[in-house]
Amino acid sequence: MSGWDWFDPTPDIADDGTIDHWQACFADAAGQRVLTDLERQILHTALGPDANSQAIWMREGQRALVLQIRRLATENVASRGGGDGNGNGQADRED
Repeated sequence: MSGWDWFDPTPDIADDGTIDHWQACFADAAGQRVLTDLERQILHTALGPDANSQAIWMREGQRALVLQIRRLATENVASRGGGDGNGNGQADRED
């Protein structure tokens, strides 16, 4: 053991080629509600004009995390033809 072994993937969480765990987590209605709540609470609110720099930096970190979660949760949906390319996961329609 070298102290860096925790970087090595473990067999129990290795990619097995099935649906990505991020998409699986947020695929159902409950997962979509969680994503919507996070976006509403973090992305669609503003800090007041008296917010200090620490609050601004904290909000930016929260914002980056929510955007990363949304990207990971919807990343492959659009590439599989299940979205519009904007990551919203709605199926494309051909009329």
